[in-house]
Amino acid sequence: MYKILIIFLSLSTFSIAQNKDYQTEIKLHRKELNEHFKDKNESPLPRNKIKHFTELPFFPVNEKYKVKAKLEFTFNTPIIYIQDTKGSSEAYQQYALATFKIDGKEFQLSIYQSLELKKKKGYENYLFIPFTDLSNGETTYPGGRYMDTTIPDEYTGYITLDFNKAYNPYCAYNKNYICPVPPKNNHLATKILAGVKY
Repeated sequence: MYKILIIFLSLSTFSIAQNKDYQTEIKLHRKELNEHFKDKNESPLPRNKIKHFTELPFFPVNEKYKVKAKLEFTFNTPIIYIQDTKGSSEAYQQYALATFKIDGKEFQLSIYQSLELKKKKGYENYLFIPFTDLSNGETTYPGGRYMDTTIPDEYTGYITLDFNKAYNPYCAYNKNYICPVPPKNNHLATKILAGVKY
């Protein structure tokens, strides 16, 4: 009886510590994102709006949107061209399919690698996840949002996708930017109430 209670309390303490660490991680991520928007040399905002910027609007942190997704590698598939907001397109390789659950419902997203960006130093392992969901046009940017991740150092068959780090394309803030349009296959038939709001 006492051993079971001790184990339960230990697991509860560990869970609380994990939650606290995750909250701190997201808080730091958001702070860095806000600092980026305040930086006049880096910000996507028009110059006349930078000085008035305070912080981005975010959804409350919800750990159900940090999901463990099963990976199915697809990097031998043909190159595809993702359209951008100016009607042009850019070459991408579909790196993998990620399958995961939110609220017990299964979803799938294609994970892409930019053939142009992977040539640049520091971006060789960069992966791109553009997506749309049912919150677009209500509480989030109508054109969808993005997530970033990297090629896992070790293959486990899974990858973590964190929608609490989902962000808007730069063209949501400044019409001078050209942004990839999330492909129709990366639409999630649910509201992803996480990450940056519009």
